[in-house]
Amino acid sequence: MAYGRRRAAVRVTCGRYTPHPGWRHLIGRQHRVLEDQTEALAVVDELVDAQDWRSDKRAAWTAILRQLVCSMDWQTGVITAVTLARLGHAGARAPRTVSRVIAWAREASLLVVVEHGASAKFLRTEHGRTPSYVLVAPLVASTPPPDPATTGPDGTISTQLSTAVDKNGVLPVTYVGNKPLNGRRPKPAEPAATSWPLYGVPQTAPDRTAATQCLFQRLGLDQRGVSGVPLWRARALLRPWWTAGACPAALLHAIDRHPDRPDHHRGDALRGARDPLRVLAARLRPWRGRLHELPTKLVGIPGDYRAAQSARILTRPPTGPTPAPGRTSAHLAALAAWQAHRDQLRAGRGRTGHA
Repeated sequence: MAYGRRRAAVRVTCGRYTPHPGWRHLIGRQHRVLEDQTEALAVVDELVDAQDWRSDKRAAWTAILRQLVCSMDWQTGVITAVTLARLGHAGARAPRTVSRVIAWAREASLLVVVEHGASAKFLRTEHGRTPSYVLVAPLVASTPPPDPATTGPDGTISTQLSTAVDKNGVLPVTYVGNKPLNGRRPKPAEPAATSWPLYGVPQTAPDRTAATQCLFQRLGLDQRGVSGVPLWRARALLRPWWTAGACPAALLHAIDRHPDRPDHHRGDALRGARDPLRVLAARLRPWRGRLHELPTKLVGIPGDYRAAQSARILTRPPTGPTPAPGRTSAHLAALAAWQAHRDQLRAGRGRTGHA
């Protein structure tokens, strides 16, 4: 923690307002960062227009969101050095209302807090650090307009529309309690719908995050839970192995086997371990530069091959119905006899009914 605090203090004192270098890991795989201000303004206006708000609340919250858009970096889209007081002044609202706007934008999958704020006392600097934000949109060719009746910008049912708002325009208790400045390291905007394939070799930063989570699940570890394993440390530990072409299945084999004794199982690696990442690093160290000695069945496939397979299935041209196989003369004779027998039974039932 002391090392991270020193790095954060250096970034604050340099005066460039640069966020954490790994902030792109916090963007969900199904979202993209909005870097163009014109597009961001259009997304904000469409999302606000879909809400059933009073006119004064709509105007104030729109002004606050537009101030966020105007503070975007022209190259990366990151919003830095914007205080709650400045945002509140744009909408003529108190900082408490600004916190509610930010919490609502996070719930609506419009805004992601890539780095929380920190006080000058914590960083041991002359001034503190403001939160850093990015605006996101669904990863599609064009952002579809939201349905004002039932859905939000990502196609899901909007919780804001299904929850009542009082006459003063105050948000429900759930939104008030969701404070963006909670002092924790933010989680990704939305977890991946499906886990990373076991034999897939990650190629991008979001893929490496999903592959790390897949390995965590296989090892019985969790994120920021009882095991206390931070995800960012695990990503840093496993990145050289992903770059070398390893897949989660290969790393699981490397953790349980030694390259000099491939037939001997090394036992449970994490039972009673105080620092699981140190144990994993020690288990993987003998395989450095020797991944080619892994069994052939553990060779990974670049990227998410399941998604590529699904895309191929969707783009496959439809095929016509399978023609029925030709019937032989014996088969046709049997069908005719069976049909004649049924007709005879029906005729007998009819005569019995008339009698």
